[in-house]
Amino acid sequence: MKGSLIGIDAGSTNVKVCAFRRDGTVIARASRPVEIAAPRPRWAEINLEDYWLAMRSALDEVLQTAGAPDGVGIACTAPTTIMMDQHGRALRPGIPFLDNRGAGELEAVARAVGGADAFFARTGNRLSPSTASVVTLRWLMREEPEIWHKTAYVGFLNSYLAARLTGVVGADRTQASYTGLFRLNQAADWDADLAAAMGVPVDRLAPLVQSYEMIGRVTAAAAAETGLPAGTPVALGSADTAAAAFALGVREGGESFESAGTSGVITFCLDRPDFDDAFMNRCHVVPGRWLAHGAMSTPGAALDWLREQVWPDLGSHGELERLAAGSEPGARGLVFLPYLAGERSPIWDAAASGAWVGLRLDTRREDMARAVFEGTAYGLRQILERGVRRWGSRPEQLLCVGGGVRSRLWTQIKADILNVAYQIAELPDAAALGAALMGGLAAGVYTGVQDPELPRSCAVSDVVKPGPAERRVRYEKPFSVYESLYPMLRDAMHRLAL
Repeated sequence: MKGSLIGIDAGSTNVKVCAFRRDGTVIARASRPVEIAAPRPRWAEINLEDYWLAMRSALDEVLQTAGAPDGVGIACTAPTTIMMDQHGRALRPGIPFLDNRGAGELEAVARAVGGADAFFARTGNRLSPSTASVVTLRWLMREEPEIWHKTAYVGFLNSYLAARLTGVVGADRTQASYTGLFRLNQAADWDADLAAAMGVPVDRLAPLVQSYEMIGRVTAAAAAETGLPAGTPVALGSADTAAAAFALGVREGGESFESAGTSGVITFCLDRPDFDDAFMNRCHVVPGRWLAHGAMSTPGAALDWLREQVWPDLGSHGELERLAAGSEPGARGLVFLPYLAGERSPIWDAAASGAWVGLRLDTRREDMARAVFEGTAYGLRQILERGVRRWGSRPEQLLCVGGGVRSRLWTQIKADILNVAYQIAELPDAAALGAALMGGLAAGVYTGVQDPELPRSCAVSDVVKPGPAERRVRYEKPFSVYESLYPMLRDAMHRLAL
């Protein structure tokens, strides 16, 4: 086999298609924008036919350079609930995790299983719309009975794309982990007892398959639409963060990495199903491994907000960094809470809101800017320390990927506050590479998930070490203040919530 491997990274704002050599080097890439519609407040929907056409367009561009692939794999935003007929065709727009129409079902789901604590004990995740898509499904069953009557399979975005390519419908465990219908500590099949308690017929849930196994081959009809050769093996793939972890070589218990982007996530790899409810927990692509995501909602978005809404006169992130660099560690006694869209880890409070605390007449905007950089790092430190206490493994170096790695100041602040060296890796296609590697496994290019020939795309371009002790110690007092602020302000935040 000498062809390429195709990885499809199906996100919420764009769909990216990349072709790689078997050693992980990029041959070609293409991206197409996709839109999330908001037909009502707090709703979100994806037009799946438009999504399919965007993927076909990107795929056509890549195939012109890369040629026929040996295998194809899919990574996607998760979970996106999709109702399909017996042929795998979507019956309505997909509903991504950003949608909140099912939030009213949370209380009923909690009652059905004996409370929120019982839900966590049984599923391995806390009860929330982003980790229990069953609430969306229950809403659809009640509010759109005509669609439910026609539904043969409930699946996800990769279920739909793989079905369009192969005619075979399936679901993978990395996404089943966030449904509330699956037990992570068993990681075998849908939980029939949970499904019955939720009123969901288990036989309508798409059959579970391994992410890297061949779900099917490209059909003649799909070949005519996409340009992929008929018969090409297709792996169902996984959720995008799990695919990125697989590409980075995070496959053993105790390994960890950070994703620095609009949101900020520290991920721990677990070799046993020992979960913490401050984290979003899921099965890994690798059998017998799990991933615990400590996910802050808006670290990168907070910096964008500062530049676009507070100081639009700043023309770039570079200017924002230079402004923040004009202050000093600790931001001259100013602390920022970065809860600009509520918060997930570690507080899990959708009504939480942001705040600067410590403003004085001599506070400068340099201090305000630096406090935002530091506040995001304090939140990540909370996540790291909670994970270390839970699982007993503290990284000496933390691999960091995502757009945030381009900010040297931010990375240095995080290294100082977390007291860990940051390994900087420019890996814009990590999820696509993980998908492509799964496609390679499906095609027999690699022998298994532990094949030493599987590339580990963790080339480090730089290492940012913690600064001197006298600088690091200046963060200790503001960090202790940061930890105390949310409990004190929680009631006020809730009273102010719209």
